[in-house]
Amino acid sequence: MNRGTIIRKKQIKYINEDDYNRIFVISDLHGNYELFLKFIKKVNLQKDDLLINLGDSCDRGTQSYELYLKYDEMIKEGYNILHILGNHEDMLLTAVYTLDYDRLEHWFRNSGEKTIESFKRVTGLSIEDFFDLKKNKFLIDFLSSFPTLIVSDKTIFTHAAYNPDLLPEEQEEYFLIWNRENFWDRNKTGKSIYFGHTPSKKEDHTIVYYPNNCTCIDLGTYRYNKMGGIEIKNKEEYYIEILYQGDNKSRFVLGEVTGSNPLICFGINPSNAKLIDGRLQTDKTIEKIKSIADMENYDGWIMLNLYAQVTSEPNNLDRILNNSLHSKNIDEIEKILNRFPNSDILACWGNCIEKRMYLKYCLKGLKINKSINNYIFLDEIKDIKGIISLTKGREWFYRGVITKKGHPNHQVRTKQSAKLEKFNIKKYIKNL
Repeated sequence: MNRGTIIRKKQIKYINEDDYNRIFVISDLHGNYELFLKFIKKVNLQKDDLLINLGDSCDRGTQSYELYLKYDEMIKEGYNILHILGNHEDMLLTAVYTLDYDRLEHWFRNSGEKTIESFKRVTGLSIEDFFDLKKNKFLIDFLSSFPTLIVSDKTIFTHAAYNPDLLPEEQEEYFLIWNRENFWDRNKTGKSIYFGHTPSKKEDHTIVYYPNNCTCIDLGTYRYNKMGGIEIKNKEEYYIEILYQGDNKSRFVLGEVTGSNPLICFGINPSNAKLIDGRLQTDKTIEKIKSIADMENYDGWIMLNLYAQVTSEPNNLDRILNNSLHSKNIDEIEKILNRFPNSDILACWGNCIEKRMYLKYCLKGLKINKSINNYIFLDEIKDIKGIISLTKGREWFYRGVITKKGHPNHQVRTKQSAKLEKFNIKKYIKNL
């Protein structure tokens, strides 16, 4: 079974940065195909640009094979894409070429089976076929062509590390692909160094700038559903992020953000949309919200709700307010509003706000007093903090019509051609 250990010849790719209009650097996507598609759309990648991927497009996520197919398709269409060999590509090739049990187990411990599942789903072949050099010829040949180092007269691109004490031709392949030492402390090459491999530990999971012009692009995409990239000529950063807080019973936040100005939308309660293994599962409401954000040129969208209970049937909403669920919803909404202080808000809950008495109080708040005689809609008699208390100074909008009952229309029932209109939230709350 053991084919023997494969020793890949070290490959260095030399480039001239002046040959390209822009040069984008990304890294460590780990099977997150959807984020990649959003990234190339965000930067409007052109055929006179260069996109450098610093490695690790496979494993952990669910769409590794799709990513490699997309790179190959784009290259054949005339796009300039270079992909460095990462340690996960290294583990994959070593497992396939050697069939060594320990090497296979090592790769599987690092989620290699996710890549095999992606291969099986796309090709219709089996796990045995993945290890067949002929049946898996595209992937094996494609990954085997990746350089371990890309060098220009100004910049060095590597997956994990670079030894500044050695010339490019003297670098050790294992060091380039696997090492995690602080090599930047002694970078006296006179060149900028871009690398991945070690996820950003910054609280906001953004690109890390180390001393001596060394920059790490790994954001921990597989864990945080966020990827970043940088255009090295103008130093502009780009981020694509999928936001998700919830589970099958409750959902507090769902969104796709590409900048600092997403459209924040409030519905009545979440339905079927969710995030599974880094892939967004949408429903009719989310598809409509996405199209609105695109049409109105927002930096993505965020879907919040007056009440966080997941159900596709409003008649199945809790009969009484679950105060702990509402408190958690308020906390998560406040975090989003603080993070995006200038974002517009779209009201789109429709007449469903009348399905339960507590829903209007989730929005406007409630101070317990004698003006309300019947509190049976509460699980405990206590004040309710309203969402409106968090949105002071915000621009509110509706889209389509105000219903006959006076509520901002649900977007599934709104024409695609409708425009955003200013919504007098103060007057609405007063009459609610």
